[in-house]
Amino acid sequence: MQRLLVLGGNGYVGQNICRAALDSGKFSVVASLSRSGRPSNPGPCLANSNMLDKVDWLEGDIFDSQRRDEAFEGVDVVVSTIGAFGSNDFMEKVCGDATIEAVDTAIKHNVSRFGFVSSAQVGGSMKFSPSFPLYGYFKGKQKAEEAIQEAFPNAHAILRPGFVFGPRNVGSVGPLPLHLIGAPISFVSTQLGPVSSLIQSIPFVGTECGSMVPVHAVSKAMVHGVSDEPPKGLVLSASD
Repeated sequence: MQRLLVLGGNGYVGQNICRAALDSGKFSVVASLSRSGRPSNPGPCLANSNMLDKVDWLEGDIFDSQRRDEAFEGVDVVVSTIGAFGSNDFMEKVCGDATIEAVDTAIKHNVSRFGFVSSAQVGGSMKFSPSFPLYGYFKGKQKAEEAIQEAFPNAHAILRPGFVFGPRNVGSVGPLPLHLIGAPISFVSTQLGPVSSLIQSIPFVGTECGSMVPVHAVSKAMVHGVSDEPPKGLVLSASD
């Protein structure tokens, strides 16, 4: 059985990937590396199932090369869910450079497969420019995709979802039922013929609305993508 390391595994999508990996029974070890380590307010996917203790929660800065070496030792599969919002420079660094450095460390430690949660905005016909909304976020994701495909041409799984929805803990508020918002918007944006086509034709917004995906689908697709045999290079959009 393989050993899995999820970068940013204590985040919303990361926790769900950890849960899907545990459910799959395909990994002898499921670990997470993030700056804060074990989540203080775990989401329903872990907190409600007594699975929190089954994940190895590693604490460390992804930009610390020594900590990466320690975390990547003996790992077979790496999945990056790293991302953040802020200034363009900050977003490009966190959404792109962090994963690119992880790719370099993965090669050093003979990791066999690499997975990445990217964005629906990447790979489309729209060209990014500094005036584009969240330019640094999408530019970083694009750079990371290119590095992964170059380093793992036949052993990568890149997912390009739009807005990812599902129950999500926010502070002391508890689980927010984002699926009650995301599911109807997704339906209107993809299942209503001419109305959906009109929505999808709107720059930026149309791509996000037409690519909404429930978090459990993203998580299961990632686990399948990095564990199915034989290995292959996969780039999946919401329609896949």
